[in-house]
Amino acid sequence: MKTNTSKNQAISTSVVAAVVIVVVLVVGVGSYYYLSSSAPSSTTSTTNTTSTTASSTSQQYSVQIGTSTTIGHYLENGTGFTLYMFGADKPGNGISTCTGSCAAAWPPFYASSLTLPSGLSASNFSTITRPDGTKQTAFNGWPLYYYTADTSAGSMYGEGLNQFGGLWYAIPPTLQLSGGQIVGGSSYSIGVAYKPSVGIYLTNSTGYTLYFRSTDTPNSGTTTCTTPVCEKNWPVFYTPTITVAPGLSSTSFGTITPYNSTKIVTYDGYALFYWAGDTLPGDTSGQGVGGFYVATVPSPVVPTATTTTTTSSQTSTSSGYYP
Repeated sequence: MKTNTSKNQAISTSVVAAVVIVVVLVVGVGSYYYLSSSAPSSTTSTTNTTSTTASSTSQQYSVQIGTSTTIGHYLENGTGFTLYMFGADKPGNGISTCTGSCAAAWPPFYASSLTLPSGLSASNFSTITRPDGTKQTAFNGWPLYYYTADTSAGSMYGEGLNQFGGLWYAIPPTLQLSGGQIVGGSSYSIGVAYKPSVGIYLTNSTGYTLYFRSTDTPNSGTTTCTTPVCEKNWPVFYTPTITVAPGLSSTSFGTITPYNSTKIVTYDGYALFYWAGDTLPGDTSGQGVGGFYVATVPSPVVPTATTTTTTSSQTSTSSGYYP
């Protein structure tokens, strides 16, 4: 009897020890998933940590495509947290300009290996080294970030914010190194796009570039583009309903009727125009022609040194494109 009792006690002790080891391993694995792939930052609440950790164990992709009824498609991590681009970054140079307190609010996203759904290609992703030596994933040259205020999957509180010297946007899967429309489409009559040569700028709902004329006087209710030649080559921009993309303030826009009952939308007091030489969305060939410049965000800016991108045929007849 004593021998059997000792054997039973030994077996019980072994079982308890094994259970403790299993529990420690499970907790450790859960913590690894949370820290490496699920949460946007360590400031996520305990409640959100639990739900995020649970979902991360079944995540299929490290980056996937989300859909919003307002902005359309955008990138998110495997558990549904929005991934952002920073307008102050220069895509393709391998440098993140968001460090220090900026990185505390906008933590970098990094995936050591990528598992992607159809519609995303591994060739569009790369890894950069941040100033502190840590790694960060980039998409078409754009470093990717989370936003700490997004404490649950599907949140997009960082969309259009102007913080730390630049605008932040949920990064669309169509955004290339050379630029493209960031927010637009039928949801907004005025959208925004990016191009390395000009930065973030205004577009109409289909991605065509909007311009202002530097010789106009803002808030004067008029424009200097009144000759037949100017009117032909610089059609005015007008929309009866002004709906603006995130990052834009509706108070920056208005409407004037300077002549012939022609209505024009204004931006910070400047009348807005198209350029007849732009034949495709994203074209900015009117930059610097006849005093017209791309309407940049967050305010109209005349570049100190402008290189026009007009074609040779446009340049040869440039004297006919403005009064």
